[in-house]
Amino acid sequence: MSAAGADQSLAPPDAQEREKKTGYLELFFDLVFVFAITQVTTLVISDTSPAGFGRAALILGLVWWAWGGFAWMTNAIDVEDALVRRTMLLAMLGVFFVALALPDAFTDAAPWFAAPYFAVRVLHMAVYFYGVRENAAYRQGVLFLAPAFLGSPLIVLAASFLDDPWRTGLWAFALAVEMIAAALSGNRGFTISPAHFVERHALFIIIALGESIVAIGLAAAAVERDAALALSVVIAFGGAAAMWYAYFDFLAIAFERAIERRPEAERAPVARDVFSYLHLVMVAGIILYAVAAKKMIAHPGDELSVAGRFALGAGIGLYLVAFVLARYRLIRRVARERIAGAAGAAAAAVLLGGLPAAALVAIVVGVLLLAILVEAWRLRDARSQIRASAAA
Repeated sequence: MSAAGADQSLAPPDAQEREKKTGYLELFFDLVFVFAITQVTTLVISDTSPAGFGRAALILGLVWWAWGGFAWMTNAIDVEDALVRRTMLLAMLGVFFVALALPDAFTDAAPWFAAPYFAVRVLHMAVYFYGVRENAAYRQGVLFLAPAFLGSPLIVLAASFLDDPWRTGLWAFALAVEMIAAALSGNRGFTISPAHFVERHALFIIIALGESIVAIGLAAAAVERDAALALSVVIAFGGAAAMWYAYFDFLAIAFERAIERRPEAERAPVARDVFSYLHLVMVAGIILYAVAAKKMIAHPGDELSVAGRFALGAGIGLYLVAFVLARYRLIRRVARERIAGAAGAAAAAVLLGGLPAAALVAIVVGVLLLAILVEAWRLRDARSQIRASAAA
């Protein structure tokens, strides 16, 4: 992207579009949801077979879609309303139960996951209708999604009493129903406050990165303290820091600017694609990287297992590819360095599997860091402009 292109598409927005900000209740709410999502790491560690990765991706999608519904809802309604606040606190309790049961979601304890999940989704739709009751156009959009957004968790609940493969198959069908319904929704009266919407997702990413560091730290606490552990912790932390840099150096601000410059009728579909769909891929990348880092810390001098190498290459690769697709969706420009970084990370994980785990992870993290530093240098003029506008 050239600086000239940035001048037009990423210029500072009007002040009134910056007024809505993420509230304390929303941030508190997100902490519980991120705990649920990072429990997926535990699920992956317990079963690193291809089927295990697939089941973890399915659970991640279900939980993410539930959180995304609340993100859209709180962007549209008054969160300070007393009934809304009480309902969200009640939903948080439900999400906490979902998180606690998540590692056992594919066992006989599945109803302990599905029942609170269903309750949370019902509470979401109830407060959504309440919050937009005076906005006829937006209410029609919520009505369009209601059959899928209520039917899907009902399927999840009913299928939790079945054995596999029926349970897993029906849960996958339930998630597909919701994602297809969202894709078909178009605009349909949905409007967004760009600054709040982008900030909400950015905060979720940063909390997810923070939780990945917690997971890495817990793994390190169980290992004997020596020089190898110290080195592996530095490498693992460096990877999380590089992932933070890839999002928050200037692209988080650029996402906001690009959506704000869109005509209002185009904002909701673009926000759906960039945030509801592609940020799910970013979160999956964070989780996979945390899995690989935990495996490295446990045995830094040994080779990573096939599952560990997959988690490493796919984690960094998916994280970067999601940015590539998001940027193209927003401003129709290709992030060449990030494509190269994703390819390099995947190639290293496949071709250098014979190296010690710490060396392999260090190389992949180096590829990630090199890609984003080269990008930052190439886009230095646009980057400076965007950062200056954010500080103004």
